Amino acid sequence: MTNDTDRKRDVANAFGGATDGYLTGDVLKRGADLERLVDWCSDATCALDMATGAGHVAGALADAGVSRVVAADLSPEMVRTATTEYPRVEGVAVDAERLPFAANRFDAVTCRFAAHHFPDPAAFLSEVERVLAPGGVVALEDLCVPADPELAAYVNRLERLRDPGHVETYSRAHWLELFADTGLTVEADRETSRRLEVDAWLDRMDVPDDRRREIRGVLADAPAALEKAFEFRHVPDDDGERLESYRTPVVLFRATG
Repeated sequence: MTNDTDRKRDVANAFGGATDGYLTGDVLKRGADLERLVDWCSDATCALDMATGAGHVAGALADAGVSRVVAADLSPEMVRTATTEYPRVEGVAVDAERLPFAANRFDAVTCRFAAHHFPDPAAFLSEVERVLAPGGVVALEDLCVPADPELAAYVNRLERLRDPGHVETYSRAHWLELFADTGLTVEADRETSRRLEVDAWLDRMDVPDDRRREIRGVLADAPAALEKAFEFRHVPDDDGERLESYRTPVVLFRATG
């Protein structure tokens, strides 16, 4: 428990200093995936957006007509950013694996691009199930890794170099196993991808120069199978060429309680 507590403190501190990148990053502010999550929850009256970051999902839910939206995050700075940017949402700093809400409190719970920071995703889903009203909707989106364990390990190594608070990105199959161990029923799942600009990806966490060089070195040595699966795109550079962008897999789930 101590290790998890320390890790969560590190995550809160890291993201507290990255509010600007998460507020302005296009990959987080918009997209068909964001619209899909909001559409899945369009009938809700009271929604909880977990690990809200800069509040883009919470704000979109409020704009879609959800009458009460709670933006929750481990980082108080992120909560302040979310409620400042989207004044119609409420904010609270909470641990995703220990929610301070009564059972059956919300008829929708969302979580987008955050679950890879949770030390115990099973505990998170258990808490989501507890606070979700009967018949309520869970809309979860996160990065995902290839089924090949070696490629998955390579991706997680890169993510941890960029973001010390990163715990693990899982495959679609592993998420389905986690859901199967709950009382939540997955009614729809969709695997897609998003193209990420490498510099913007590094800027979002304000990665220092020495770490950037290390990450680019790891990317340059990536297995051919990963380069193909992630559709690496290179551009001319003074040293020959450099990786400009890649396409990262993303998975979305709609489940009901």
